[in-house]
Amino acid sequence: MNSAAHFFFALTLPEQMKEELHLQSQKLQKDFPFKKWLHRDDYHITLAFLGNASDTQRQEAVRLVESSLKNETSFELTLDGAGIFGDKKSPRILWAGIEESEKLRTIQQKVYDACITAGFKLDKKPFTPHITLARKYTGEQFSLESLQHTADSKQTADFTATKVSLYQTHLGVSPSYESIETIYLRPNT
Repeated sequence: MNSAAHFFFALTLPEQMKEELHLQSQKLQKDFPFKKWLHRDDYHITLAFLGNASDTQRQEAVRLVESSLKNETSFELTLDGAGIFGDKKSPRILWAGIEESEKLRTIQQKVYDACITAGFKLDKKPFTPHITLARKYTGEQFSLESLQHTADSKQTADFTATKVSLYQTHLGVSPSYESIETIYLRPNT
């Protein structure tokens, strides 16, 4: 087991949504300097961050997550605006928002509970669904209003959530996240 490896469960985004977010990020990069803009293949919605874990514990979490999601169907989500975590003038994280979704909250809670049952100690902060786009602002003074104007954040986009993945983090490479297990939601018929 790689001692520096970290693992997390996340909702996997469809390719067309990754491309749309990537194009939007490219527009923003010239006016909003962040130390790291995420690779398009790294876009996801984190459901439970596990940290380091043995193969046995990860496999137990996968088994429990699969079991808890076996009757869950794919569902629609809507991308909605942008936001930040951290200081308003020098944010740690720039993210794309997701409209409130009861179904997403249900999926996240089931994944979270399965991971707790598998023995993981998870963050107790409230679930704030988002898609990280960039990390560590390096400019003079950040303005979310200016970014939202540039990004035309009033534009929303719908996509279908069809799978949850267990990702492994590979520090220092791009893309940084590798899907090592995939759990498909049932088609919504």
